[in-house]
Amino acid sequence: MTRVDQILVSDRHFGDSHAIEARNLARLRVGLGLLAAEEPGERRSMGEAAALDDVSMRRLMYDPVLRNAFEDAIAMMENGLDGGAALEGYLRHVLQSGRSGLGPCERISSTPRRAWPRLGPAWILGSLSPEDPAEERLADRMRELYAGSFDGGAADPIKATDAMAGALSAGADLLTALLPETGASVLRHVALVGFTRGESADGPLQSLSGGDPLPSAILMAPERLENSWVAAETLLHESAHLKLFDALRAGAVTTEPNLLVPIPWRTERWRLIRVLVALHFYTHLLVFQEAAANAGAELTAVHGERPADEEVDEATPGTPAASAGTHQSAAERVAYLAECAVGEWRHLTPHGRRLVRWMFSVLGRMLPEAPEAPEDRDPIGSAGMTAAGDSAALEAEAGYGRTGEIQAFALEELGELVVGDARTGRMHWLNAHSWLLYSLCDGGPLDGIESAYAARVGAAVPADEVRRRVRAGLSDLAASGLIGVRV
Repeated sequence: MTRVDQILVSDRHFGDSHAIEARNLARLRVGLGLLAAEEPGERRSMGEAAALDDVSMRRLMYDPVLRNAFEDAIAMMENGLDGGAALEGYLRHVLQSGRSGLGPCERISSTPRRAWPRLGPAWILGSLSPEDPAEERLADRMRELYAGSFDGGAADPIKATDAMAGALSAGADLLTALLPETGASVLRHVALVGFTRGESADGPLQSLSGGDPLPSAILMAPERLENSWVAAETLLHESAHLKLFDALRAGAVTTEPNLLVPIPWRTERWRLIRVLVALHFYTHLLVFQEAAANAGAELTAVHGERPADEEVDEATPGTPAASAGTHQSAAERVAYLAECAVGEWRHLTPHGRRLVRWMFSVLGRMLPEAPEAPEDRDPIGSAGMTAAGDSAALEAEAGYGRTGEIQAFALEELGELVVGDARTGRMHWLNAHSWLLYSLCDGGPLDGIESAYAARVGAAVPADEVRRRVRAGLSDLAASGLIGVRV
């Protein structure tokens, strides 16, 4: 299991938590810069926040209320609307309060506790005790986001006891004992853990990860803590979702996210994006179950015996799986989801295909019949997208230059550049290759860009390949709106 555990953290786009966090922090900085530029004299707090060090930035902007406000503001900006006022208000209060070391909502929690002090900064939600009108607004929004996290039902928050906090920490310890690399990696993506009991659309609530409604947060029923093995699986389940949520901020994985796919164990078809998320989860679950089945006696001595039954939710009554008794295990479900991913390959972006191939590299070690990804037959452009535009048309153009007012942040260690376009509010991720091409677009002609590119990459790249790369890359950059023609 050691090798599989390592593979699950190896991919720098989806597995490496440090790289994922670096991209998210860069996205936050660029986004704050774009939002501040909309009202230069009125949004000084956004500029101040964008200049924080990484630790302070994470503490501030991974707070569920502020992160939700950021995502809302970015979405509104992309649609030509101004939605930054709420975020600026939160930031102004928090940055002026002068209290450091705790996140915004954590500061007003009556009994702040760390969820797993040894493994990361996640905290446990307690009663909120605001002391002034600004804190009241923060607390009210936190309660509103909490209540809005439950589809088809409602649930009330439960204040954590010392015993519950201890059981949660024990679950995290067990997870990282079973999967040292993967466990520590997924838990880094959690900012908040809350306990609740209630009903969801599918029945009694077991657990959920916040995603867009309550970012960076996990909510779970206290009963999930009664057995450390169940607690560990729950933490893996929801933390893996949050990790993928963070990774997906840096690139789309499908060109048709709303395409519907039949799921034998559910009555409703799933959107393609949900199929990929489930493939990611069930791959992690399969690895966890294998690690748990082979756990040593030292772990059972500390954490007790693991449940005899495999922990996977039941098929919905009336579905083909329920009638036939199929798709009752993680292995059956992940195999089906893998088939779906292959069947919809044409609707996956290069980023999405990378995600699936990474999952398949794990499943090849876990399933008797390993899924295989199709060969890519479409040309891939330099910016990591299918090449767009007419390469021949590029020859007739006078020159290419960078367009518009931008905010940019360089991730030198990753060889990536995050570029925010003030005209559209959109952010673009350039790899080292497209970054180089972008930097060469200073208004000069195509042949000049090709010559400069050839000089940078060296004689090892043939002239025909230089020409192909440059033209495909410029097509991508032009399609994104980052460069334009200068006649």
